[in-house]
Amino acid sequence: MDKNALLLPMFAMVNVIFFIGITMLRRRLKSVKEGFNWRYYITFEGEKPPRKSLQTDLHYTNQFEFPVLFFLTCIIIMVIDELDWIGLTLAWSFVISRCCHSYVSLTHNKLKWRRIYFEIGAIIVYLMWIWVVLRVFIYN
Repeated sequence: MDKNALLLPMFAMVNVIFFIGITMLRRRLKSVKEGFNWRYYITFEGEKPPRKSLQTDLHYTNQFEFPVLFFLTCIIIMVIDELDWIGLTLAWSFVISRCCHSYVSLTHNKLKWRRIYFEIGAIIVYLMWIWVVLRVFIYN
């Protein structure tokens, strides 16, 4: 399988992150328009912003934590040229889990569902790492 096929789920994940960033910007602008002190966003000190804005800020920050392992895993798979349908399926599954996680985080933010989708994504990345190690050390 062409290793470059991994670029599509990676690009999809980048789009998710950009969507969250745009949502964050829009919610910040709305909170400032409604009277929130814009200076908070310079140093993140002082009174906390409205819940929806803060919720989106925290979710955006989260995109530069766990998803980094996803990008790293994809790059490693591409470098060692060990992509097959299992790796590609896992990559797309991670993106779907993050879309679901983002939907929950940016809407009703129910902790139970947010946790479930986060854990699914974490397990998928862990499975991707196991799969890479098996491909390199066992199947080669």
